[in-house]
Amino acid sequence: MRVVVAMSGGVDSSAAAALLVEQGHEVIGVSLRLTRTDRAGPGRCCTPDDLEDARAVARTLGIPFYVLEATELFERQVISPFVRSYLAGETPIPCLACNREVKFDHLLRRARALGARLATGHYARIVQGEDGRYRLLRGVDEARDQSYFLHHLGQEELRDLLFPVGHLHKAEARELARRAGLPVADKAESQDICFIPDGDAAGFVDRRAAAEGLSPRPGRLVDAAGRELGRHDGVHRFTIGQRKGLGEAVDRFPAPRGQKLPLYVSEIRPDTGDVVVGPAAEVERDRFFVRDVSWVSGFPPAPDDVLLVRVRHRHAGTPCRVRPVRGAWEVAALERVRAPAPGQAAVFYRGDEVLGGGRISRLTDAEAAGYATGNPSQP
Repeated sequence: MRVVVAMSGGVDSSAAAALLVEQGHEVIGVSLRLTRTDRAGPGRCCTPDDLEDARAVARTLGIPFYVLEATELFERQVISPFVRSYLAGETPIPCLACNREVKFDHLLRRARALGARLATGHYARIVQGEDGRYRLLRGVDEARDQSYFLHHLGQEELRDLLFPVGHLHKAEARELARRAGLPVADKAESQDICFIPDGDAAGFVDRRAAAEGLSPRPGRLVDAAGRELGRHDGVHRFTIGQRKGLGEAVDRFPAPRGQKLPLYVSEIRPDTGDVVVGPAAEVERDRFFVRDVSWVSGFPPAPDDVLLVRVRHRHAGTPCRVRPVRGAWEVAALERVRAPAPGQAAVFYRGDEVLGGGRISRLTDAEAAGYATGNPSQP
């Protein structure tokens, strides 16, 4: 078949291209220019050097290679929402937005226009059942599994997608790249957010907010009772579960005599600027809410089904039940979950299968009051 491979210049997408060539497919390599940064170095990605690495891999494999300009799209769909989400007291996931809006929308449409399927180097698997429906599964390599970032994919997308390295472990992907003579076989993995080369997300948000005439929301550090413990320069500097950067609040927290408790951010209130801090137990939840939920099969599970929910990429998962409530989905965890943060994704699994997921949401006061009484309106 004809396959367009999204090539980042890293080992995973390069190994995916090599495997498809080895299998005899007509392979076309494509890289997306997402940012205008010229910074290179360990932990970076999407730099001009990465584009040249992808070009070198394509040359080694003997396949055509193209670079598609996507900087404006990436700015509009990924960077700008990232900044606004942080200013709203959320913790966004730019890789998820990039997958949803750029790779599996813009690039997939380009591949289809060429009569091709799209392949990437994600560690996940797609299988087609006897009923003809596609299932999204975790990658075989648990340490590299990226299915958490793919929960938005539905039947229409999965039909035209390939994840060639999803059945491999990372070491096997590197060995495949070495056998193919690829120059990136031993290349270090990217770590940082590609458009924040120094890793300072708060500083990046400060600079972008100033450039766009947006104002970070300063405010108070408070305990659960509302007592002021300190001040801060902006809610974008905090995320739920955070321990560092709480300054004088740790000393002023009303702990038992002679004790100094470790404190964590338990709530962010962007409307007032208050950041609530407290001991570890106050960060745990047995119920939270998710919006913008999509289901891989197109259908939600039954309300009594016990699923596994992951609230972070590295979260092992917690048993839960989910049910629709007015404008959202309620997640009732059977064990307390540490720090489900608004803006992050909650992804639902049954075994290795990804059922769907959505965005962890902060409730309005009216919604919270309705849910607390046990009388939320059903959709």
